[in-house]
Amino acid sequence: MQFREFVFLSSKRVFALALLFISVSLTGCTFLFDEAHGYRGPVEITIVTEDGSIPQFPFLIDTGYAEPGGHGGSGHERGYDYLKLAYAGKVVTFPRERLDLLQPNAYAMVHFVVRHPNYHIQTLSVGLGPIDADDPHKLTITVKPFEDMMQVIAERAEAFKIKRMQFQPDSREYKSADFTYQQERFVLGRAIHRQIDKTRDVYLPELPLTLQQEVIDKYQPIFKKWYYSVPETDCDDQVFCKYQILEPRRKEYEGL
Repeated sequence: MQFREFVFLSSKRVFALALLFISVSLTGCTFLFDEAHGYRGPVEITIVTEDGSIPQFPFLIDTGYAEPGGHGGSGHERGYDYLKLAYAGKVVTFPRERLDLLQPNAYAMVHFVVRHPNYHIQTLSVGLGPIDADDPHKLTITVKPFEDMMQVIAERAEAFKIKRMQFQPDSREYKSADFTYQQERFVLGRAIHRQIDKTRDVYLPELPLTLQQEVIDKYQPIFKKWYYSVPETDCDDQVFCKYQILEPRRKEYEGL
């Protein structure tokens, strides 16, 4: 009888200790169940131009989050998916949203993609943790004029064009410099082609119809000039671009 009473008393003690442990755990982890649990945002974005100018037309900001394996979950999931127009220097606010992460308090990698006909596409990726509604994330995204980016690539290509002249045409050094020159010209052509395509297919559809026409009227001649400035833009394969670098463009400009 004494042994049974001892077992019974021990069981009650274990049960009491278990209840105490659960109570302490819940008390110490109430932060997991507060109103910020799993939420991201609001996020305040300000776009600043590198050259300090204020463009006539707004920027388009495209957002979304990806959850890579090993931090809060596995696989790639999408969320925080928004499209907003924002003028340079003006704050635009993205709303508060609860993301379905396996670990709600883990950082979520949210991407902000900024587009504008006159500026290079800029992507900012930021790890956002849960925050209270009255404590927004404040981010600044600096964008570079597209022509400045074109100039950087063109100068890089020209440097290798000059460098190859230091070597014999049949030497390994000449072929290496010549290949890099062709590659940089190809990169420049692709960048121009992409800028035109993304403006037409992604940027313009998000504008009011009246504003769309204003953008087309302004940038159609600019894009046409860029397009014909690089003959190899329409190459389907980099290998064939080497034969087009010194030739006039054959494919007509389709435009916006």
